[in-house]
Amino acid sequence: MLYSPILSMFRLSCFLIWTIFSVILQTIVLILPKNFFFLVIKMFYSGVLFIFGVSVNVRGKPVQKNVVYFSNHTSYLDIFILGSKVNGLFVAKSEIESWPIINIICKLGKTIFVNRSKISQAHNQLDIITKNLDSGYNICIFPEGTSNDGTKILPFKSSLFEIVKKDCKDRSVIQPVSISYLYLDDMPINKSLRTFISWYGTMDLLPHVWKFIGLGKSEIQLYFHEPKYFYEFKNRKEACSYCFNKVSDQF
Repeated sequence: MLYSPILSMFRLSCFLIWTIFSVILQTIVLILPKNFFFLVIKMFYSGVLFIFGVSVNVRGKPVQKNVVYFSNHTSYLDIFILGSKVNGLFVAKSEIESWPIINIICKLGKTIFVNRSKISQAHNQLDIITKNLDSGYNICIFPEGTSNDGTKILPFKSSLFEIVKKDCKDRSVIQPVSISYLYLDDMPINKSLRTFISWYGTMDLLPHVWKFIGLGKSEIQLYFHEPKYFYEFKNRKEACSYCFNKVSDQF
């Protein structure tokens, strides 16, 4: 596996041009009916994956309406991977709103920002998520609360599953999703290669991205597990346990 700074420069240039074009196009689309919103954002996510040499193999069938997706979280790529295949708004920590370039992408996709460090705001945050779900938007959540090193699944935060107790539509469902990073430059991703994929802890974002996009192609598996209606769960802990077990078993 060889790293090419020339490839990094080429891909980064393409990414910036593609982002500017998508922002302009999405700005125009925002004045159109809601049904058109995800056409551009999914095109943008798919374009980024193509530019970065990322291929996604999908297993299972994603629910298309009235759904909250709960997925594991290893890399900044997770948003592009999941977002390229489903129509959904992402829930992200409030710190991301100040990150350069990334915040533009988040605003492009109408990301819902929440402050998970303030328990007092948890109820209001849940109301915002519920309001969007009731308005016809699907929701994408990473219940680990942060990205990890890719060797395990961190415990899911059960507070994020409180939504099953909300008075949402009777048709609303939860669907667990597993994202597995399989190959990098046709090499199976083992412990030594995970540092090129996983972004977590105190890692600096830009140096990590720069190195990754100069490494060649990668292959990811996106697995959509069996969905369940909100009313099938007795409480948030049961919903949390169901999603954690499905995701971790596949992972």
